Amino acid sequence: MPYPRAVPLAWRNLAHDRVRFALFASGIGFAVVLMGVQLGIMNAMLDGNTVLLNRLNADLVLVNPSRPALLFQEGFSRRRLDQAAGVQGVASAHPVYLDYQFGELRDTAADPRERAQTRRLRVIGVDPAAGALDLPNVDPGAWAKLNTPGTALYDRESRPRPAPRSPGETVFGKLEPGTRTELSGREITLVGGFDLGFDFSTDGTLVLGDRTFSRYLREPYYPLSPMAQVDLGVIRVRPGADVEAVRRRLEDAIGRDGDVVVLTKAEMVDRERQFWWASTPIGFAFGAGVVLGFVVGMVICYQILSSDVADHVAEYATLKAIGYPNRYLSLVVMQESLVLAAAGFVPGMVVTYGAYVFLSDLSAMPLRLTPGRVGLILGLTVMMCAASGLLAVGKVKKVDPADVF
Repeated sequence: MPYPRAVPLAWRNLAHDRVRFALFASGIGFAVVLMGVQLGIMNAMLDGNTVLLNRLNADLVLVNPSRPALLFQEGFSRRRLDQAAGVQGVASAHPVYLDYQFGELRDTAADPRERAQTRRLRVIGVDPAAGALDLPNVDPGAWAKLNTPGTALYDRESRPRPAPRSPGETVFGKLEPGTRTELSGREITLVGGFDLGFDFSTDGTLVLGDRTFSRYLREPYYPLSPMAQVDLGVIRVRPGADVEAVRRRLEDAIGRDGDVVVLTKAEMVDRERQFWWASTPIGFAFGAGVVLGFVVGMVICYQILSSDVADHVAEYATLKAIGYPNRYLSLVVMQESLVLAAAGFVPGMVVTYGAYVFLSDLSAMPLRLTPGRVGLILGLTVMMCAASGLLAVGKVKKVDPADVF
């Protein structure tokens, strides 16, 4: 006996009442939004903590293997960069200095009473002529101005001050070229801006020339050898050189003592993401939110499919009575689950995108809906509904042909 096509049957079972079907789709869509928003916030935090690494103008990065993340202090000897510069295939090797502990910026508010407030921020020290950082939207001529002692570039996308606030006002006050304030008790002049963004560990970033960085943040604490320890080494290879071959040479030349490891930029980014995901509440809290959304969606989908089987028990019994096997009836239920996945995913992603835009404007977090993340949410939605379908299959297998009567 030729079996009727299961997909039209599944569609008719679900969509015979349009209002009811819309409610079904909204239930699945709710779970999609819950999973999507949790994933979005988690990835925004992870992206925020790796944005600086993505802006390194590097083919390879040197870092102390004992340094689990950027905010820790473990560095390596600057002599390693001198050695790296002599390795075949290396075009340049430049230091990047980082400070998360001692840099405090005084508020730039017009009211002198508010200027007493200081907030900690990330401070980066580089040679202005080295090009070690590829910062977005840097003001023209700003790098050259860093050669003047006591100057800094500021991050336009530092954490905004909580409302009410004037446009562009950050937690450090109004930041703009020409602003004079204090960094760690010394006068500093802002000479240009760039766009980077805050992260889980810092409210903003200043970039200083290496001489200013040494005078403000290293000499007071390490007077004998202020710049002897490097936080990151930025390595660029010669045009046409094999990056992996240069990496092996560097490991042979400077990596055997165990005080420095050679990584690609992508590996450095993954290393930082893994630390924040596994060693902080980010992964657990928002991962649990995704799991909760998945479970909620499974429960909703299972209830929909179970009630549908109950509503159409006579039809299923009839099909069974005239010879259709459990395999065919199970296929109908599974295809109903996929119809629900498709019907809930589309509106759910539209709402998720709107939530991303709203949360980005509200919090300035970098919530991005990339194709890969859309694919992940789609995969979770299909798995969620398919798992519910497998659970509901048990009900249709128990249908007795006698139920026709």
